[in-house]
Amino acid sequence: MSTIYYPSNCDATVPEHICNPCDSIEHGRIRSIAFISNTVTIVDPTSPTEWLAAIQANTVRIIPETSGTFDGGEAKEEAGFGDLETRLTGYSFSLNFKDPNYKDNAAFYNAIKYSRSWKVAYRTETQIHLSDAAVSVVPKTPVADDLNSAVVWEVQVKWQGSSLPRPYDVPAGVFDCFALTPFG
Repeated sequence: MSTIYYPSNCDATVPEHICNPCDSIEHGRIRSIAFISNTVTIVDPTSPTEWLAAIQANTVRIIPETSGTFDGGEAKEEAGFGDLETRLTGYSFSLNFKDPNYKDNAAFYNAIKYSRSWKVAYRTETQIHLSDAAVSVVPKTPVADDLNSAVVWEVQVKWQGSSLPRPYDVPAGVFDCFALTPFG
């Protein structure tokens, strides 16, 4: 009679949960956006030097002042096996933001909407979060029937991924509004 062997190396090592009653609260709102070319890997997301090099190489585009929301991800599941009814296969993410810089950015949004070679990073109060896959960008510019309303870009960014975006400390000066020579 043969012995049946089922490998158990499919389980990921789960680190300890950290309980920190003194941890600071991270406040919401998508406050800034960065589009990162698929040709670039940000090794240390907290490094201003690394971001600056990518900005100067035109492989990162910063939108410093936005407002918006992130849905946190919708779980994608498929039928499970054995005793599992379903199994998680990834997430579908949706990020919505408004960009108040209307007139000067028509060329930018008209070009990026057709590109599939950019990832996204978004900034909350003190943290940045990076997508792990290319994104789809859908901009629009609705005009309200209100003499005092502002016309702004309303942008939806979508992507599929296997991991939730991980928070990193915001690199100093990177998400500030600057001219052609940032940090200069």
